[in-house]
Amino acid sequence: MKKILLFSLVLTVMLAGLAGAGGKKEEAAAPGAPRDVKMRFSWWGGDVRHQATLNALDAYNKKYPNITIEGEYGAFGSYLQKLLTQLNGGTAPDVFFVDFKWVFDLLAQNRDWFVDMNTMTNRIDMSGLDLKFARSWASMDNYLIGLPVGLNAVGLVYNVDLVRKAGIDINDTWDWDDVLAAGAKMKQFDPGKHAVFFNQPFYMYLFKIQLKQKTGNDVVKDDYTLGVGVREVAEVFGYIRKMVDAGTVPPFEEHVPFELIFADQTPGWLNQKYGISFTSSSHIPNILKASQFELGVARYPIFENSKNPGLITAPTMMMTLNSKSPNLDEAVKFVDWFLNDDEAIGILKDTRGLPAVKKARDILMKSGIMEPRIVKLVESSMPFSGGPEGALSQNKEVVSLIDEYIHRVGYKRLSPDEAAERFMKDMTDLVADLKRRR
Repeated sequence: MKKILLFSLVLTVMLAGLAGAGGKKEEAAAPGAPRDVKMRFSWWGGDVRHQATLNALDAYNKKYPNITIEGEYGAFGSYLQKLLTQLNGGTAPDVFFVDFKWVFDLLAQNRDWFVDMNTMTNRIDMSGLDLKFARSWASMDNYLIGLPVGLNAVGLVYNVDLVRKAGIDINDTWDWDDVLAAGAKMKQFDPGKHAVFFNQPFYMYLFKIQLKQKTGNDVVKDDYTLGVGVREVAEVFGYIRKMVDAGTVPPFEEHVPFELIFADQTPGWLNQKYGISFTSSSHIPNILKASQFELGVARYPIFENSKNPGLITAPTMMMTLNSKSPNLDEAVKFVDWFLNDDEAIGILKDTRGLPAVKKARDILMKSGIMEPRIVKLVESSMPFSGGPEGALSQNKEVVSLIDEYIHRVGYKRLSPDEAAERFMKDMTDLVADLKRRR
């Protein structure tokens, strides 16, 4: 009797299921079929980089139709604050980029936000990367926050016709006196033009690089002492003031509205009012596209008899995994594809600088895609690398204080000597406070 009742119950359930399906047989998903995945991926940059990255995402979706990756992108100036808000709120993208200047602050705030890429060597092909270089720039206590996508070097990009007409001869042996001499020649050629311009990050680089060339040290050493003295700081502030007073650079009042953008979006550059831009090799593709005139490149200036050449040769950015991602397995596979796949390499080209993966460099060089001016700038700079900058010199409060005093000098609110005295006192107090808070 029990068996009959059980059979009747099973039959009733089966008939009810068929009736609910309208008599149609529902197809079950094939065992092991890939699940639909939606991921988010964020980066910064200009239009050339944006479009290439979006094209790469489309190609990835065609290869893996079950995976859709939403791109989130914008300007460099607002990227970090947005990312910090997302990280703190638990809404960060599955994959995102970080700049080498943020590595130490981010890891100090919460390393658990990020996957330690040291744990991914068996899942991401890193054979084409220089992991020693990667760890020197992107790790703290051997916790590797991300993998470098491109190699970057600071240097000069210049308007070939404009500097030639002004009688300026740019080459890979310039020192800082050559920059001032170029400023004088440009003023003789056309008083309304300026030989050089810097945006905010590159005034910062000038300050740090000149000091490293003079002292061999970072501004703040990792033992919480200052690596520079008041005399050297006064000399660097004095150099900035000389450029402003001589008209080598535009007045701060003219250029500050554009100080967080690069040459490709700067009116004075595009209108051929400025002859030379201090830039990074990673910005060259965008500058080439935006500039309606021939461009040349040259190595960054170095003082004669420098204690350290100090040039910044670093990753353009690090590709980073969100440790809280619900799609971590798929995100890992995407990172591997982005770095190593032939199709991805052909689409992305040099939009993030000279590729960090050797295979990508070889492919782009062989096919003639790699912009030779990027190669020239990076290769002329690498022998003069200043090495990785210490964590404290990259601290955001340290950077903010440097920026504040550069502006005080540039706006002529303080003399170089006054600025140096006050800067050293304020920096000493800040570093002491940072030491107490560690």
